[in-house]
Amino acid sequence: MPIGHLAKIGIGWGIITVAGIGGFVYSKRYVDKNRYENMKIRERMRKSNEGEYTVESPRRYEA
Repeated sequence: MPIGHLAKIGIGWGIITVAGIGGFVYSKRYVDKNRYENMKIRERMRKSNEGEYTVESPRRYEA
């Protein structure tokens, strides 16, 4: 039994829809992973700047 014209179109749309949703999910996970890494880096930078500091030689820039 040969596949009809509309069946071929339906199969094509199904493949495109599944591929589109899969691509969206993959890209969303990739972006979330990068965002999480950036947040960890920012947290480390913020924690490294906490505490008491003593200025040994002040920086002065003269024009």
